[in-house]
Amino acid sequence: MFNLFSQKKQPFDQLRYLVIDMEMTGLDAAENSIISAGTVVIDQGRIQLGSAEHRYFLPTSIMAEDVSETAHIHLITDHKRVSEGQLLQHWLEELNERLLADAWVFHHARIDMSFLKINAARFGLRLPKVKIYDTAAYEQKRRPDEHLQSYEQLNLNSCRKRYNLPPFRQHHALSDAIATAELWLAQNLSRY
Repeated sequence: MFNLFSQKKQPFDQLRYLVIDMEMTGLDAAENSIISAGTVVIDQGRIQLGSAEHRYFLPTSIMAEDVSETAHIHLITDHKRVSEGQLLQHWLEELNERLLADAWVFHHARIDMSFLKINAARFGLRLPKVKIYDTAAYEQKRRPDEHLQSYEQLNLNSCRKRYNLPPFRQHHALSDAIATAELWLAQNLSRY
């Protein structure tokens, strides 16, 4: 299990965050596949747009053969995965190397982390030991009186709306990563 909230408080703008969003073929990490990922770095309290990356992953024998019914949601085709894709294993290795950060930020970290852990294990890799932050869980913790429980109340656009952030294009890993980064900054800045 991983800790969603750091026990030792450190000013958020002193950490280097890697904000990660992944698109999957479903929500069961044991049965479904990661088909794309978007990342962006927050450094010194600023989103580093020059660091933004989007990756498609090639299908392999341990992944689903195609994107099936999720294709229309994620705007991904099998052709795009084959023509622009890379090996998921290489990207997972980069999380320990070039993409290494002090902390990772997700929106619904438990889902994403389950996919990362299972896929890292399949390739015989270890994930780095970093702090994990979850903008959805953070929102629930900050607003206990609102009883935020449903997907509708905790989806990324609903959380962003509470901070007067504009709507964005959903279900694209890079767009979602940038939107999550903006939300993370808004959540932290609103504390001051």
